[in-house]
Amino acid sequence: MNKLPLPEVDDINAIRSVADNHRLRSFPHLKPIVNDLHAGYVQYRLVGGDAETIVPMALEEAVRGFLRGHYDSPPAALSFILRMRNEDQQRICPMCGSKHRYTLDHLLPKEDYPEFAIYSANLVPACKCNTDRGQTVRGNAAGERVLHPYFDECMSGRLIAARFDNLGLIPRISLRILLDPRHRDYAAVTFHVRTVVEKGAILGRIKDCWVDLCRLPKLKIRALEQIPQSVVRLREILEHELAMVDEENRGKNSWDSAFIAGLLDVDVTQWLFERLTAPGRTPNDPLTTI
Repeated sequence: MNKLPLPEVDDINAIRSVADNHRLRSFPHLKPIVNDLHAGYVQYRLVGGDAETIVPMALEEAVRGFLRGHYDSPPAALSFILRMRNEDQQRICPMCGSKHRYTLDHLLPKEDYPEFAIYSANLVPACKCNTDRGQTVRGNAAGERVLHPYFDECMSGRLIAARFDNLGLIPRISLRILLDPRHRDYAAVTFHVRTVVEKGAILGRIKDCWVDLCRLPKLKIRALEQIPQSVVRLREILEHELAMVDEENRGKNSWDSAFIAGLLDVDVTQWLFERLTAPGRTPNDPLTTI
């Protein structure tokens, strides 16, 4: 879950060019609704793509099909769609925090909101969490909705951390929401984590990271090739590693960031320190065995 800058696209000129293109099958069906689409784009930005607020437009089925079709096979005026599909695929998924972006996610699904099928602010690079989420955009309770990486400022901050219980080689692992429950976006964050983040492999990734840490600490935290002399020093090492991972991934909610943030819980840091400094242990020894 990372905040992204809005795409720099002149959407209204793009849709006007498409509507005026007599060589396209959608001509002239889109021309009468260009102003309505423009108004919809303006509203979308005004409410930050809030799924609780935006009401789908009443469009003829043929028009809905043309708009979806132009996303699937973009004409020249919509070449930005191809660019958005292909660029930065190696970066962290802004929706769930995984290692890659495979697709463009229609934050408001094009099946239900075809008016935004080719709107750049509705197209978010994502991984397979796109299909895992399906058509879900909001829950039943007030404030429950998916987060929007272009508009939700809370995504710039740290929202989740791993929680490790029953510490040992295979602890019990869960995700902890870090946002204050009184925050206006708390319901949205918890809904997004439950609906998008936890449906992926984040807990499996965190488990693997923990096992590697226990097997050979410097595999996950390179500074642990030396044994820290105090809990304070261990915290400094973990905080520095977290800052580096955040910088590398250009955000604070990657799966690896959630893992390291969980190590900073007081009880977990204390457990790690006791294992790191166990009598007779060398830097290349495991922290625990079965």
